[in-house]
Amino acid sequence: MDEIISIEPSRTYRILNGRVSGWIDEMDAIRQSVEKILQTERFRFEIYSDEYGIELENLFGQSFDLVAAECERVVKESLLSDERIVSIDDFEIVQQSKSSALIAFQVVSVFGAFKVEQEVTL
Repeated sequence: MDEIISIEPSRTYRILNGRVSGWIDEMDAIRQSVEKILQTERFRFEIYSDEYGIELENLFGQSFDLVAAECERVVKESLLSDERIVSIDDFEIVQQSKSSALIAFQVVSVFGAFKVEQEVTL
């Protein structure tokens, strides 16, 4: 018997400047989800499950070499928990200053692909 896999609808509230402003769906909803996951430290906020967010605080104050080695794993682990995201590709990290780095990668989703750039604190 073939198993049928269904993906939950992606329609959600649009958040602009911290306020709810209408609705978004598909690619826009995934972009917003990625942005929110990358801005939410995992385990810090009781409103979110233990699977939601990213664990970057453990990397603060560490050497760039350690951050570079761990950052890709941490980003993939946090974003791939969203069933609409198929893969994280072309991951790059560049040190901006002694206390920050720029991460860039491509998110491949069931609705298409898009590039993400995010500054992280070291």
